[in-house]
Amino acid sequence: MPAAAGGRALQVIRAGYGMVLILVPGPAIRLATGRLPSRRTCRVAQVLGTRHLIQATLTAAAPRPGMFAIGTQVDAVHTASMLLLAAVSRAERRAVLTDALAEAAFAAAGLPASVRDRESDLAAQPPLSRGSTRPA
Repeated sequence: MPAAAGGRALQVIRAGYGMVLILVPGPAIRLATGRLPSRRTCRVAQVLGTRHLIQATLTAAAPRPGMFAIGTQVDAVHTASMLLLAAVSRAERRAVLTDALAEAAFAAAGLPASVRDRESDLAAQPPLSRGSTRPA
């Protein structure tokens, strides 16, 4: 799949995931964890869903390699923060680890497309704009 198509597909999936977290957080969390979530957990899921929707919108508006790279970094930081939270929050551990897994999947899916886009951008540039210098 070409990088551009893969990037678009990733953003459609991200937007859908965000909408599910915003509109039906309780059933989504229960389906993923097998447990009835607290009201607080549902509210946090709605905030995270909003973040995913914003990220999908921004990336769709500017589908450039740098935007995909930033999105991948945001997903990686989010994954790390969820893993840290899982280490200290026994009560919400299952929901937090489920979210960490989803975030890691988004980060992993975004990284290859970002790298392929950068490589194709570099290949399309003339040699002098790639950092080469002219002989004196």
